[in-house]
Amino acid sequence: MDDRSRSGLLTEEKPWPAPPLLAVHVLGPFVAALDGVSAGPWHGGRNESLFAYLLTHRHPWPSREKLMHVFWPGSTQEAARNSLNVALHGVRRVLRTVTGHPIVVFRANRYGLDPAVQLWLDVDEFDRHRQLARRLHQAGQCESAIREYEMADGLYRGELLADNPYEDWPVLDREQLRLEHVDVLDHLSGLSFDTGRYAAAASLCARVLAGDACREATHRRLMFCHSRLGQPHLALLQHRVCATALWRDLGVLPSPDTQDLYERIRRHEPV
Repeated sequence: MDDRSRSGLLTEEKPWPAPPLLAVHVLGPFVAALDGVSAGPWHGGRNESLFAYLLTHRHPWPSREKLMHVFWPGSTQEAARNSLNVALHGVRRVLRTVTGHPIVVFRANRYGLDPAVQLWLDVDEFDRHRQLARRLHQAGQCESAIREYEMADGLYRGELLADNPYEDWPVLDREQLRLEHVDVLDHLSGLSFDTGRYAAAASLCARVLAGDACREATHRRLMFCHSRLGQPHLALLQHRVCATALWRDLGVLPSPDTQDLYERIRRHEPV
């Protein structure tokens, strides 16, 4: 019996009546929908993780051996192959709640998404909006850049595969995406500040610092915001928060720029 039969993933492939749209969220709670109809429930676990891996590793499609190594690295080849087939069957079972057509296909010893299926993946869209915002910002198109950064922020509903925090393969990608989201918020706060939206900039700075407490420039921006909003006491308190974080996490004192800003605000000078 060949792999197509053992895995239960493929029977006879028939053409789709129309190109379907598969929309998948892997940032935060996992959601997969085909033409607007949600598949599931997934209940987290290996099936969800395996499907997410296939969608985020499309170039090239992963081989059967690669999947066995990623998900069952300590198993024998036979045990890993059996586990893979069971997991793929589980993926197929969930996807059959929205279609009888195979969505995951096996070709040339590799697994991937049926090329006839259109894919919308939030992590791809997040990156697209983030990159476009950066280009617009560099071109001086601030309002357009703000809109794109806001789109990227809206797509980041949580960490990569938040329902599967103990899987090994997403760890590096999860942290990279988290930091990229913090950067999005930081750029957005800077643009908001530069356009005089101090309350919005202050709120965004707080979100940045919740993700990275040692961004000293962001602490300074928040001090500026508080001062310009007529809240110098909050600006002075933020300096204390900054100094505490820098010493606790990095063992360093605030920079001269931060100290100078603190002194100017303390003397009630305009900043």
